[in-house]
Amino acid sequence: MAGGKETPRQKMIGMMYLVLTALLALNVSNAVLEKFAIIDETLISLIREGGEKNENKLKAVLGSTSTEPKVLEAKEKAQKVRDLTKEAVAYLDDLKAKMKVEADGKAIPAEELVLNTNRAEELMLDHRKPEIGQGYEKKLNEYVSKLNEIMGPEQGKFAKLTKGPTEYEAFKNSEHHKGKTFLQFSFEGTPTMGAIATISQMQTEILEYEGAALDSLNAVAEGVQIKFDKVFPMVRPNANIVIAGLDYEADLLISAAASGIEPEMFFNGGPVKVETNANGVKVGKIKFKASGGDYKNGVVEKSYNVKINIKGKPYEDVVKYKVAQPVAKFESESASTLYLDCGNEMTVSIAGLTESSGISLSAPADQGKIIQQGAGKFVIIPTRPQINVAVRMDGVTIDNKQFKAKPVPTPIGKMQVGNGEYDVKRGIPPGTSIVKIVPSITDDTFVRNNAKDAGYRITSMVMQVTGKTPITLNSGTIELSRYGLRPGDTFSISNVQVVRSTWDPSDADNKPVNAKIEGFYRMGTN
Repeated sequence: MAGGKETPRQKMIGMMYLVLTALLALNVSNAVLEKFAIIDETLISLIREGGEKNENKLKAVLGSTSTEPKVLEAKEKAQKVRDLTKEAVAYLDDLKAKMKVEADGKAIPAEELVLNTNRAEELMLDHRKPEIGQGYEKKLNEYVSKLNEIMGPEQGKFAKLTKGPTEYEAFKNSEHHKGKTFLQFSFEGTPTMGAIATISQMQTEILEYEGAALDSLNAVAEGVQIKFDKVFPMVRPNANIVIAGLDYEADLLISAAASGIEPEMFFNGGPVKVETNANGVKVGKIKFKASGGDYKNGVVEKSYNVKINIKGKPYEDVVKYKVAQPVAKFESESASTLYLDCGNEMTVSIAGLTESSGISLSAPADQGKIIQQGAGKFVIIPTRPQINVAVRMDGVTIDNKQFKAKPVPTPIGKMQVGNGEYDVKRGIPPGTSIVKIVPSITDDTFVRNNAKDAGYRITSMVMQVTGKTPITLNSGTIELSRYGLRPGDTFSISNVQVVRSTWDPSDADNKPVNAKIEGFYRMGTN
């Protein structure tokens, strides 16, 4: 595996190094040696830059906040790679320092070092003391071996650094270098400044290897890191219910989202539909019917679980909220009193809800029935003195109301004579052909507010003319001429059966009424 991607500058320096090495093989003048000093200065600059760059790469890996095992392993590997590389670079710095002094330890002056042609070769190819040269080759091989071991079989594919001439395209067919070992190819006939530049070049290759290894480890760490590119403020109220007169409290914080990531979102273990809002942020839509419970002071605390999976990493939280006990408000356009077997029209609303289309009412069948007329509009028809009404919102019971119902008013009987009422003192005026017994309600409020249920009429009654056989009539109308009544005659009315109209069309306007209508009447004489 090659090192990291070379910059144009590195490629240029590498090419110059190969050219100068080739020129040395041809015994070119000392001017070439001076160029090696320039190249070494440039290589040292690259070594410094490479070390700083790799240090920053290490910080990037170690800066990952993930606690996933693979990221923790990448952090450990990254630190080992950096330590291994620093130790190898320091070893080579020490080796270059040895090339800058004579065998007796005396420093070689700078101007002489540039033209020195023997010190490096003596140091690195000394058969009497081969440990220095062999140590250099061993150090390079150990570096690559340990680097591959740290990185593992998947990432550890770094090629050896100790290449002989046959492994370079420019020298593989060279008769001059034929049969040379790595050390011979690197240092045989190589002036000291060229050898120093050679080791500096090797340091840059080591740093490139390290850079590639750290890039690979950083990719592991970044694989679970989320790069947020959409940042915006968010407010989280400390309470979802605020009562007038109390303080409103909330936490203001920064919220962020990452483009290009498709998160998976869950609500109470089930998947949530994810949409992109106007700001380009992925948002999970949560919607459910809030249910009540054991209310305390009209409020019950609830919670639900949420989870967001991003790059395989779950982010979970428990969201708490409060549900206020809903109170259904019943308003009647007529009266607040409910009457048995009557259509009591009601408008129902729930505090805090602007939409009433989801409101429905129900009652036990043996207590009455409820007819819905529209959104929030109902007719309650109780059949017992008490009716229990359940209030539901979109099918969820949110309240229960208990209503009392009283009987309809009992009618009294009045005789209608012409356009007026029967006068006890005068009796029925002579010449009158028809009179009517009319059920009358004295409760004006009931008549006014329950008009559909206040249409009373007589279906039958018994007329008893004094001294004659009783006659059953099928209405409240009496045709006097049919019965031969004369001035001064008397008759009575009894067993009157009364029905009334009702709001409910299914009753066919013949709801029986428990009425006691009786009367004694007299035909007038003048």
